[in-house]
Amino acid sequence: MLQRAALIACLLAAALAGCAGDGEDDSADKAPVVESSFREVVVAELKSAGLEAEPGIDLNVSAFEGPNRVDLALDDAFAQYEADPDRKEEIVAGLVEEAQQRLEEGLSELSLDDVRVDLMPLLQGTFDLRTYGFQPAEGEFPGNASVVYVVDAEDSYTVVRPEDVERWGTSVEQLHEFAVDNLLRMTNEEEELLCEPSGNRELCGWSTSDGYDATRMVVPGLRRQIVREYGGPAAYAAPMENVFVALPLDLLERGRTEELFRTKVQRDFETSDNPFSPEVYVERDGKLVLWK
Repeated sequence: MLQRAALIACLLAAALAGCAGDGEDDSADKAPVVESSFREVVVAELKSAGLEAEPGIDLNVSAFEGPNRVDLALDDAFAQYEADPDRKEEIVAGLVEEAQQRLEEGLSELSLDDVRVDLMPLLQGTFDLRTYGFQPAEGEFPGNASVVYVVDAEDSYTVVRPEDVERWGTSVEQLHEFAVDNLLRMTNEEEELLCEPSGNRELCGWSTSDGYDATRMVVPGLRRQIVREYGGPAAYAAPMENVFVALPLDLLERGRTEELFRTKVQRDFETSDNPFSPEVYVERDGKLVLWK
């Protein structure tokens, strides 16, 4: 009888231990998620929803659809999660829905006055435009490229479409003026024209890696700065997205300089991770054209 009682006691103890073990496993599954883990959960859910996504600085995440981007600040969502961890799936689903809605809306809820200060030009090659998946509003540019227009806001990056231009009651030409003025102002506020000797010639330009270096070529005010530096006309090139370079036109026309310059531009274009154009450009009657 005593042996049977002892056996029952042992079995009961084992059962209780097993229950305790199950409880510990449940606790592990419900362990608090730290900020970095919460951010990664959001990134994973955005990708599951068919968007590109990557963690940003601090507690932020960026979601992409084609060339467009929206940034999600996760501070409030994470605070809600900390207050009620059982709502994690609901909270994360809300963030995914917010990203999808903002990307789908684009600029449709904004007026021209709303976006004018953030409007920027962007040189894009024909191949890059084919990856957009939609038709952007385009301005002319010589060669296999166009100028498109983006609203580069603090928490988003959105390409302007023809329907946006129509809704705003404006024209691509007017957008171009606004965008070029913004890029000129930003450049003069943040960067100076750099001129450095290279062999027997002086190369001037910009290489800031801010996404608009090649595009600076379309800004007449920046080209005028180069012309003043040289004291005469210049030739321009943007072999990659983060380089806009120039040299005096009279020097380009001497000896083997044209051949050497074209060779360098072509090599930089072919070896760049972000190529733009192997062409050389000059200004005629205020407009850029292909050199020869």
